[in-house]
Amino acid sequence: MIKVRQKRIDEDIFLNKLRPEVLAPHPETGRECDLDEAVAYQKALPDSKNFTKALAKYRAEGGIGLFPRSGVPVVEREIELLQSLDAVGVRLFPFTTDSYTRNLQLDKAAAGLEESIKTGKMKLNGYPIINHGVKTTRRVVESVPGAFDPRSSRVANSFVGEVAFASGMTAMPNSFFGWIGGYDKLATPEECIETAQYLGRLIGYYADRGVIISTDCHGWLPNGVIPMYINIATQIIEALISAGQGVKSVVPLMNFQGNLAQDVSEIKAAEGLFRKYLDKFGFTDVQIPGIIGNQSSLFAFPQDVGSAYGYINYIAMAAALSPVDACSVKTVDEASGVPSVESHMQTYRSANWIFNVTRRQGISFDSAQVEIERRMCELAVSAIIDKTIEMGDGDIAVGVVRAIEAGVLDSPFSINVNVRDLCMGARDLQGACRYIEYGNLPIPDEVRQYNDEKIREREAAEGRRLGYKTSLADFWSLSRGVLIDPPGTAANNDDDEVPAYIAEAVRKNPPTIITGTVGVDAHVIGTKIISRVLRETGFKVVALGAQTPPEEFIKAARETDAAAMLMTSLYGMAEMDLQGFRDKCIEAGVDDILLYIGGILGVGKHDFADDAVKFKKLGFDRVYPPSAPVGASVVNLYEDLLRRGLL
Repeated sequence: MIKVRQKRIDEDIFLNKLRPEVLAPHPETGRECDLDEAVAYQKALPDSKNFTKALAKYRAEGGIGLFPRSGVPVVEREIELLQSLDAVGVRLFPFTTDSYTRNLQLDKAAAGLEESIKTGKMKLNGYPIINHGVKTTRRVVESVPGAFDPRSSRVANSFVGEVAFASGMTAMPNSFFGWIGGYDKLATPEECIETAQYLGRLIGYYADRGVIISTDCHGWLPNGVIPMYINIATQIIEALISAGQGVKSVVPLMNFQGNLAQDVSEIKAAEGLFRKYLDKFGFTDVQIPGIIGNQSSLFAFPQDVGSAYGYINYIAMAAALSPVDACSVKTVDEASGVPSVESHMQTYRSANWIFNVTRRQGISFDSAQVEIERRMCELAVSAIIDKTIEMGDGDIAVGVVRAIEAGVLDSPFSINVNVRDLCMGARDLQGACRYIEYGNLPIPDEVRQYNDEKIREREAAEGRRLGYKTSLADFWSLSRGVLIDPPGTAANNDDDEVPAYIAEAVRKNPPTIITGTVGVDAHVIGTKIISRVLRETGFKVVALGAQTPPEEFIKAARETDAAAMLMTSLYGMAEMDLQGFRDKCIEAGVDDILLYIGGILGVGKHDFADDAVKFKKLGFDRVYPPSAPVGASVVNLYEDLLRRGLL
């Protein structure tokens, strides 16, 4: 039975039942979250520190604000970073919390903070805001004149919001579809909605007392090359859920995926669609102070600096030609881990150059193609939302739960186990994102016909059907500086190919392989790809997915008599997660198991050769960089198993 409803939380229940539960995991910090004092503190802040007003000012003046990602664990280093960003014109500050904090693993966050202070090397991939608390974080907020928008994920979202707003931050994502798509493996859609309703009610409490705190809507993150239809529809649903709890300011966060006509058209469609459904549900007083463009967060990022600058500046150019009021770009060393202060500054100087030179010319990118894409977007998004409302008998929260279960709301490569994962996309000849498998998405006939025609054009030009391997190749293409790779190239055909003799040998006596992403890392795409290739080769695969504690790997290996574990990690903290891991394997009786790991294995700019040495000392047999082809690792696995007599 579905219990969640689109209903405002009663204030007495919010204050006296829910808030004490939220603040309990860290009592000292919890006591600092005094709502009356926080409201007074917020009211005393200048307009420059209010995210809604700061974004609205960019819109009024026709400029573009930079909206980077940032966050380091040590207060003094965080202030240094923020002041450096301020020096290059940043006025909208995201505030990234570390992965342990996001999952309320506060003891681990404390240990990482202590180690960071002691060694001078950043051991956490963000700022542990709950451990630092309100008084300390106010020092950080007051160190620069701009407005702050922190980042968390579901488990700690409510507590992070409490500390952030009491500290003077004035915006925060309330994107429960972002958790379903990319950050929470096990939570049910109901649990995600309930968490979002808490933050919405907290923001509504401030709004009732004259303090406007905005929520930027991220929607279901586009983990693959698909149109933004589901993303925009779910952003609007998030806005409706938040508005139902009293939120008065919502901000669409739109992703650039490479095809300029499609990107601009979807941005042009978004605000009107937001307004349409906010007004339909009676939230006419909810404002949209601006739109933020975003360098699509989960696409592969170029490894070399030259290509990275190209990628960043393309996004800056697309933003300058689009009706966005701020833009988030990644740093040039994104592919190597958490960025340095210098890379932040160089990146944003470069993006600002593009913003200022292009936007001031008053150029508006428009064409017949933009209008066609805009119509397709409006038709598809409206159909998805209307079907969700229908499935909830008018209650959008109920409709979300039923729609996810039915695959009416769906997206590929999602982290959450409750997602159907029935759809898939690829690019057309112009690099626009299309569907090649719809699953149960309620895409209207007119949109399907247009989409299918574009896919057939590419299939005819390349003389082949587009499928799973095309989808993966297209996911990586932007990092290589192309929209689509020609057929016959290594990118399209060979990276994940496994020699036929291996598949033949494996199928005679298939070993069991454990796969998964270690710790609280939510990056699931790599492990899903590895799992699929292993299965297609004939291995028995136990896929644990993302956010897998080390103990779960060992438990699965012991229960299945596995021959190897293949781990991935991209959040930089695997070294902390895996201390003593080989010893624990020995204690559990799986001492001879092969251990492989690959990805971004350290925080900050670092040399992969150093990572390889560290993880070999931890007992890993093979260590791979993030760009390593899957097929080669399967060949390595075959050779290692053969030497051990397991094939």
